[in-house]
Amino acid sequence: MALVNHAKKEINAKIVYYGPAESGKSTTLSYIYSRIKPALRGDLRTVPAGADNLLFFDFSPFENTLPNGYRVRLHVYTLTGIVTNPATWKMTLKGADGIIIMANPAVERTAETKESVSQLRDFLSAYGVGLHETPAVLQLNSFTHSNQADETADIAVALDLSTLTTCRTNAASGEGLLEALTTLSRAVLERVTISEEPVETNINRACIPSATEAMQTLQPDLSADTHGMPLANAMPKITLLSQEIVCEGRNIQIPLEITMGDALRRLVVTVNVEVE
Repeated sequence: MALVNHAKKEINAKIVYYGPAESGKSTTLSYIYSRIKPALRGDLRTVPAGADNLLFFDFSPFENTLPNGYRVRLHVYTLTGIVTNPATWKMTLKGADGIIIMANPAVERTAETKESVSQLRDFLSAYGVGLHETPAVLQLNSFTHSNQADETADIAVALDLSTLTTCRTNAASGEGLLEALTTLSRAVLERVTISEEPVETNINRACIPSATEAMQTLQPDLSADTHGMPLANAMPKITLLSQEIVCEGRNIQIPLEITMGDALRRLVVTVNVEVE
């Protein structure tokens, strides 16, 4: 769930580009970044993540505030090249509000892509989340125009991702890259509800810009973790969201809201109850 910081009137959502090496993740982020007006963007950064490298930047699809006075910030992440430690992917996916699954549609890459998607399901499952519960887009990315439109549905079925929106893109030309991100961003923001007594406001789909509209970027804060939570030794305030507790069989999902200073994070703790 996207994080709503009422103190700063900000909506923060995390988007992760996930996929095997050479699927076009870094190329995609670099292209999207290049399309943002320089005066409106912060830095595109690469930082070490163990033996791997994390590429990320922040931006807002709105130059002005929403009608209710809130601003939207999207935090975009990926890991570059060959990821040597799968746990790095798991940590990068933590708290993801939306995922773009990158895949090379070449036949010789099918087995690699299937394994990558299987690992993705395992990573999310470790956080008590299913891929079907997370806004996601399948991005079939090619550096050529060899992939045909009628292959798209077959590839999605083969990957067991037929329920996802599928976007065909071309990393060499940038074709479709902005459209894929816009599709996912809309799906993420449509799930956001701002609850501030006594008014509850849902984000309207019409407020979300198209891929061709201007984007405003925000400088990433390296004093925070990958979802905007300060790393200072402040005492956190933990609130139990009792009205949202979900019981499914032996599993109890307990949502918590953690506040540290002006930052807010929501997480779900899953408890498995064993009956002797």
